[in-house]
Amino acid sequence: MEIYPVYLLFFTTLVVITRLHRMMTPENEYHLRHLIFHFSFQLITMLNMSLYFLFNIKLPIVLVASGRTFAFIFFFLFIKSFLEKNKARLTFIYFIPSLLLILVDSLNKSGIRLFNFIDNQISSENILGFNTYDFVGKDDLFIVLFLNTLFFTSIIFYKFFQILKSEILNDKTKTAVSSFFKYYYILITTTSISTLFVLGLFLFNYKLTFAIVSIKVLGILTILILIVRPEIIRKISRINNSDDKDEGLLKIYRHIKSLFSEDNKYLNPDYTSASISAETGIRNELVRNSIKTHSGMSVPQFINSYRIEFATRLIDEGYLQNYSMEGLAEKSGFSSQENFNRVFKLIKSCTPTQYLNS
Repeated sequence: MEIYPVYLLFFTTLVVITRLHRMMTPENEYHLRHLIFHFSFQLITMLNMSLYFLFNIKLPIVLVASGRTFAFIFFFLFIKSFLEKNKARLTFIYFIPSLLLILVDSLNKSGIRLFNFIDNQISSENILGFNTYDFVGKDDLFIVLFLNTLFFTSIIFYKFFQILKSEILNDKTKTAVSSFFKYYYILITTTSISTLFVLGLFLFNYKLTFAIVSIKVLGILTILILIVRPEIIRKISRINNSDDKDEGLLKIYRHIKSLFSEDNKYLNPDYTSASISAETGIRNELVRNSIKTHSGMSVPQFINSYRIEFATRLIDEGYLQNYSMEGLAEKSGFSSQENFNRVFKLIKSCTPTQYLNS
């Protein structure tokens, strides 16, 4: 007997989806769309649960398992969108886990099984949309579903920690994502993994009635938290990826300029964007983007501008009274005097000699 009306979880999730739709704007559409799809695929599991208890109708277990998998995939894209907005798109590779479920389901239906541990005499139990009977003869399907869950849980946590350490995201974004992660994702992940773990024990004919009750209570509380605390979603809806990224790139650019002011490592002829990346711990792509966005120069041009400024200071201090122009070029980080002359004229609109005589 169910401890709560099965349709309650279904309709509370619909409420969350409706709220997300109302909060969607052109500024936040990118990441909210992934979140809406996440909750929409969660509905497949809940729909299966509701149909079974209200009308004794069951959806194909492979459809329910695929729905659960895509729910994880879209939450992963939701998290990824904060770090890689233009790259967080649903591509073919994300269909592979579901295609694998379909393949394994077909093989199990044909009697081809790699694993064979499910007892045909198990008792019927519905645990958040998964009925124990549905997995009889489909041992491999259960294993693949469990591995999918563990895999996506791991990479979602990995992306979350990347957000916390990100150089391009501001504290407001990190706080909003952390709050949503804490009040929703950790709970829903605990529910999902616990569901499959307890389901697995049932398939081995180990019954944990109290655990089932706890999972069902946790499942509905997870969604109810988002209903009674709408500010959790509201904070997510206020995140503007574009502004956040611009602010983050400016922060990186200032950090690089500060580094160049304190250290003359750019005088090494082999100094590149990779060198800056290694020194700061910031991804090479972000180094290039920040310099291009806020200086209008490529990384080599940016580095050369500092080298030429260094050279002009030496000229002003009388360096050429004791050393040659070739020595000045080498000391300023250029591999040849010819290259030094070319870059100097490009930046200062005159040759080093003309600058000396001016």
